[in-house]
This record gives sequence, C-alpha cells and structure tokens, in this order.
Amino acid sequence: MGSLAPCGFFRYSVRESQFAAYNHCGSTTVRVHVDVRGGGSTNDYHLCVSPGPTQLPGAGPNYLNAYYIGGAGCRSGDRTGHTPH
Repeated sequence: MGSLAPCGFFRYSVRESQFAAYNHCGSTTVRVHVDVRGGGSTNDYHLCVSPGPTQLPGAGPNYLNAYYIGGAGCRSGDRTGHTPH
C-alpha cells in the first residue's frame, strides 16, 4: 500500500495475505461507508478517514466495497454503525 494506490476502495496482497483499503485523495477527512460481506447491512459501518490510504481491519476478502458518503471534517478513525444515507 503506498502513494500509487488508486483513489477509493482497493484490494492488495502481501505474499499470501489479502487486504482491503480506502485511499482518500482529497485534502480533508471524510466519512466512508464500508460494505462488509455477510449479514446484510448489519455488518456494514461508517468510518472517518484521513487523506491517503487507510487499511481496513481484518482480511481483504471480507470487504465488498467502501465509498464516500460525506462528513468532511469528521474525526479520523471514528467508526459508527450503519445508518441509512
């Protein structure tokens, strides 16, 4: 994971392990919706990310997507449960 990461959600591998991350290419913190495999939206959550790449916790195959939902200026690292947006 590095400065060559694409903007938005992406997956990458290190040796045999797979990971997922979100690369925010803007200049402020923003909130993203993280779509987690299984359990419908009950497993999904919202995460505030800083500019640059943020690794999502756990194994990459557990994530389906992550996308911007607003929230500029939120506190980086804040995580909340899924709410309609």
